[in-house]
Amino acid sequence: MKKRLFFNKYEEMKYISHLDLLRFMDRILRKSGIPVKYSQGFHPRPKISLGNPISLGTDAFNEAMDIELREDMTNEELFRRLNNKCVIGFEFTKVMDIDGKTSIAEEYKEMKFEIQGPGSSIEKIENLLSQDEIILTKEKKGKIESKDLKPRIKKYEIDRENQKITMILENMSPNSLLNICGVKAEEVSIKKYGMIEI
Repeated sequence: MKKRLFFNKYEEMKYISHLDLLRFMDRILRKSGIPVKYSQGFHPRPKISLGNPISLGTDAFNEAMDIELREDMTNEELFRRLNNKCVIGFEFTKVMDIDGKTSIAEEYKEMKFEIQGPGSSIEKIENLLSQDEIILTKEKKGKIESKDLKPRIKKYEIDRENQKITMILENMSPNSLLNICGVKAEEVSIKKYGMIEI
């Protein structure tokens, strides 16, 4: 039996890494007495999977996680048990049954982000977004690789009054855009508001 869980991760919990999040999920499943399936071999791991990693320091809402159970359990019971063991800054919001034929990354390719900060930082991001091309250059195995991020920016809106930018990105974190335009992540507040199903 496969389930999809949706959760919020914010406040102090936004500072745990993707790897730590997997460990946290493993612990909370065990503490809640959830009969999750484990892999075979010398180092059994719970059969759980997350979507694209959440950048460190980003508040994330309506994130998804898939788990596979070895015993039947109602969504209501699963939801109740998990939230009874949650910590401040983390909560489950929804549980649903899935067939498990596709992954989270395949089903949720577009993500909504909100960036808020000082006017100077928002202006730098706005100037970058207005360009015809947004080139990210990286060195990989001794070679310089460049790619245009513009096609991954599906939509954006500028709210100058509240010094805020809302954008929909495809399989990308806004941190790449911040790096290109010289805005440090700690200068702004980044919120990830759920995933958009294609």
